[in-house]
Amino acid sequence: MTSNLHQLAGEMVALFRQAVPLANAEVDDIIRNCERDTHRIEHQLDHMLGFCCDPDMLLAFKRLCRYYYDIDPVATAGYVHAYREMWDTPDEVVPGGGV
Repeated sequence: MTSNLHQLAGEMVALFRQAVPLANAEVDDIIRNCERDTHRIEHQLDHMLGFCCDPDMLLAFKRLCRYYYDIDPVATAGYVHAYREMWDTPDEVVPGGGV
């Protein structure tokens, strides 16, 4: 059982390591091209959200949220809330802090 868990953990780490550069490339492209297509941006945020336990993915998620805020602050707040619901723990919440 322990061997299977270690193998699964290793596979998950490898998946995360593949996802981060792909997400960064997409975020870079969206920002560089001043993309305003809300469907494209939200699609990317949706994909990234599940990987935000990885600090590098969280940085990319934050960059895209900051960019998206000027386009749709309400939707961006929804993504920040979704992040907090999924990944924040009570001892990590900082008053006045944010994503």
